[in-house]
Amino acid sequence: MKDVLDKVVEGSRAVAIICNQWGDTGKGKFSNLFAKYWADVVVRGTGGNNAGHTVVINGKKRIFHLLPTGIIYDKDGKINILGNGMVLDLKVLCTELAELDKERISYDKLMISEDANVIMPYHISRDLDKDASSKKGGIGSTGKGIGPCYTDKIARRGIFVRDLLKENILKTKLEKVKSFYPKVEIDSEKIISDLKPFIEKIKPFVKDTITEINDFYSEGKKILIEGAQGLLLSIEYGTYPYVTSSDPSLNGTATGTGLCARNIYPLGIVKFPFMTRVGGGPFPSELGGEESENYCAEGLEHDIKFELDKYKIPFEVIKGNVKYNHSHPNIISLMNSKYDFEKGIGIRLAAEEYGATTGRPRRTGWTDLPALKFATYFNGMNIILTKVDAISGAKKFSLVESYGEEKFSRDCDSLRFRKPIFKEFEGFEKKISDIKAYDNLPNGLKDSIDFLEKTIGAKVKIVSVGPDQNETIVR
Repeated sequence: MKDVLDKVVEGSRAVAIICNQWGDTGKGKFSNLFAKYWADVVVRGTGGNNAGHTVVINGKKRIFHLLPTGIIYDKDGKINILGNGMVLDLKVLCTELAELDKERISYDKLMISEDANVIMPYHISRDLDKDASSKKGGIGSTGKGIGPCYTDKIARRGIFVRDLLKENILKTKLEKVKSFYPKVEIDSEKIISDLKPFIEKIKPFVKDTITEINDFYSEGKKILIEGAQGLLLSIEYGTYPYVTSSDPSLNGTATGTGLCARNIYPLGIVKFPFMTRVGGGPFPSELGGEESENYCAEGLEHDIKFELDKYKIPFEVIKGNVKYNHSHPNIISLMNSKYDFEKGIGIRLAAEEYGATTGRPRRTGWTDLPALKFATYFNGMNIILTKVDAISGAKKFSLVESYGEEKFSRDCDSLRFRKPIFKEFEGFEKKISDIKAYDNLPNGLKDSIDFLEKTIGAKVKIVSVGPDQNETIVR
């Protein structure tokens, strides 16, 4: 597999797994694949615990919100880094470390950037107060304090990880920030007291990771950069203001790790032939349009249990995880409904598209090629397709070919009124997870991939036909 992956990335020493859509595209699987078989170093450079990277190993599902997925290979000598561009909730980080302790998974080679910013309790209070709902046009923040923490960073009042190691500096900074949060009681002594056990836990891992990672690159180590969120959520290039607070593009992700983007080989993840969006904002190809947007804005009122109950699909909850037959006849019937809103629900259930971090239902629609072409301007032309297997049972599926004479726009007021022109393809009824060769994929699926490549000029290098690592076709 190592030789195969070397060929995919054309001998590059630094590779970024990044998303070309609105996030939630399955980066976790491929970050884990490259971490296991290819990388010496795995690093995250943007976002915080608003991300949820899911990996399935030998049938067991793990979700990481802060730690790189390569952390489970620490015993194999893999170095994992939380980069300078991240914002860290220490309680969440230490909870993840405690979970590793329970499973006796080592993390001795973990590095935490001294230059990463720290999410404080007042950041979370501000976030929940202002942006947590996507109702009535709200942003739909995860409520984790990410946005306010980045705001403080840009406003030059942020608290760095290195500040945690000097109590006098930390206290001074906390006192100065009080005037910017008049509605929140900031008790410096209590915050410091509450943070102390977490600070002691992470202290041995705090490093100057910018120097470290550049030394690794100079030594010839193979570096995997694990992206978070997606290009269309970028504060720089996304559908503003319905975006995250960092830049998940190749450029922003590189900056957040301390590497130069020109030295990085990007692999852009694309959910295919459907895509999803969480929270508010325009979504031209959304199945069910405004009805779906409003329905999903209700959040956990329409979670997975609600939808399974409503459409009479049996399920059980095992250790907090909902288990059901993704190919249940009622799900297949929904996917083939003439009513787009129901079709979107069918795809959501078939692909289990509910937020790994929030549990909210993801809005679903057909993969948008104009939006994808826009993403490739920044993230390169090499693509990995994911979730392809999820629509097994659909008689037909579509892609957005164009908006007529108009182009993709990050201007939400314009994008909301784009009229997609769809190209329809033959679906497939049988499961494709056991297919190992590209030529053996269903004809309609191969036709759609060929259409994607010709329409936007990109190259599909890998096709994921299932959640497990071995359910992967390399072209």
